[in-house]
Amino acid sequence: MALIEVRSLTFSYPTSAAPVLSGIDLSIEAGEYVAVVGANGSGKSTLARCLNGLLKPPVGSVNIGGFDPALPNQVFDVRKQLSLVFQSPPDQIVASVVEEDVAFGLENLGIPKPEMDRRVDRALTVTGLLSERRRPPRFLSAGQQQRLALAGALAMEPGCIVFDEATAMIDPAGRVAILDLMDELAGSGTSIVHITHDMAEAARASRIVVLAAGKIAHDGSAVSLFSRHDLISLGLEAPESMVIARALGLPAVPGESARSLGLRIAAGLPGIRARGDAGLPESDTPVAKATRAVSSAGADDTASAAYRVQEAAFTYLAGTANERSALTDINLVVGRGTTLAVIGATGSGKSTLLQILAALAAPAAGHSSTFGFDISDAKTDLRTLRMRSPLAVQRPETAIFELYTGDEVAFGPRNQGLTGEALVKRVRTGMELVGLPFKDFRDIRCRALSGGQKRRLALASILSMDPDGLVLDEPDSALDPVSRESVMEAIFDTTRNGKTLVYSTHSMEEAVRADKICVMVRGRLAALGSPADIFGADWDEEWGLGRPFTAEVAYELHKAGLDRFTGIVNATDLLRAVRAAPSVASDIAVTGGTTR
Repeated sequence: MALIEVRSLTFSYPTSAAPVLSGIDLSIEAGEYVAVVGANGSGKSTLARCLNGLLKPPVGSVNIGGFDPALPNQVFDVRKQLSLVFQSPPDQIVASVVEEDVAFGLENLGIPKPEMDRRVDRALTVTGLLSERRRPPRFLSAGQQQRLALAGALAMEPGCIVFDEATAMIDPAGRVAILDLMDELAGSGTSIVHITHDMAEAARASRIVVLAAGKIAHDGSAVSLFSRHDLISLGLEAPESMVIARALGLPAVPGESARSLGLRIAAGLPGIRARGDAGLPESDTPVAKATRAVSSAGADDTASAAYRVQEAAFTYLAGTANERSALTDINLVVGRGTTLAVIGATGSGKSTLLQILAALAAPAAGHSSTFGFDISDAKTDLRTLRMRSPLAVQRPETAIFELYTGDEVAFGPRNQGLTGEALVKRVRTGMELVGLPFKDFRDIRCRALSGGQKRRLALASILSMDPDGLVLDEPDSALDPVSRESVMEAIFDTTRNGKTLVYSTHSMEEAVRADKICVMVRGRLAALGSPADIFGADWDEEWGLGRPFTAEVAYELHKAGLDRFTGIVNATDLLRAVRAAPSVASDIAVTGGTTR
């Protein structure tokens, strides 16, 4: 018998008009690595909770290693064999000290202390939290809390670990380490079920299951899935490596690394050129285009700054045993009508910086002004200023308090004094912009929304206030590929009317959309520049990040002797440059490879 057996599983929430899961049949063997993908609200997290008994499935529909999570006397045995890493880490953090939280499950199993200490130390080392072992979890960043939830699951050493978007709020380097760990665990016999919205991550699995409206729409290999022509209707997209390869007439390889694809492109340039355009004028190269766009952005015009931070510092719990410096000597100017992406490793100070820009926290030293108003000045009307430049928090479920979605989106405009048709228009516009149709969602209970839908609701609540500035903390997190693209397009559309946008992200692909990128490293502003500069000439491996996939491919081509690929950060410019590039030496060593 397989480790996980699901037969004809149908599940409905009390408030659901229709089943969230319907007729699910699924079998997962010991040591198998399965990715589960699908649009927001397709039932992925519900399925995960049915597997470990957090939700009660119909008796006999789920079997985990011979035990039924629907039976109260077997739930404990189910959870010994299957650990779940939640989508929202605070939901499973229970202890007041990091290492005690990792040990919590082991204590409940009665694991001897020497073995417990070994497992805790290993889990903290693997997740990069060893130096934080004696800190209270509430003082960790969101990404660090996600690592902590993962450490607790790893310490249990179960037969299966279900990761429910466990990499969503982790920096690129940390994400690679965790994905490598999944490979290692699967190789050693641990079953992995990875729920993700990242198609490159999903492509690492030996099998991909797609959920659509609570039903299984696909169960097979990455090759078979990404060859389908209805991906968009499923809320999915092919990995960027496959998109680029197909656009150049090369075989598409799921999970292919940037290095492998770059070498394949370099070796195939003569044939690619023959299939592509005749070439591009030198004055219209991608690098020249990027340079012109940044020089006209005006982000350094201090006189018209939307946000200005001067020599700012911020310390949490100053004067206590848990004192922690979050920001040091920050100097930053964001011009009105411009866009700025804030990137950095987990715990680098990104969220703290955004809170200062949104006038929700004042620097302990230095100065910060928002739209010309000093946020530390007692005369500043902070309430009005915060409506003018609101912050969408990293975990929107913690900020949602109204019963119905329509009321949640209406809260801000109501406090701005809007009523009647003007209020309804603002609410409708905000909801439509993020893909929550007003007529379909206005009377839906907020708690009935999926994690991704809650993130869209939080954005709608911000957009409905029609602010001058948007400050967004990881707005792209937990969204399916199609929703992420539509939401980010909607956000950037607002800047065409002169609004200012500052957002943090762990997705380097989303960072390159901005006029400029700010790199945070251990609470300091390490670099500020255009995407072409940050991921090109100014790139520093010490930042602990990773270039966008396209930029990595361009870098490999640059190393192969093609200078025109310097500073390329998006697929469109890469494709144009490839078709215009001369061929390279035929003796370039070409090797296969994947991201594993």
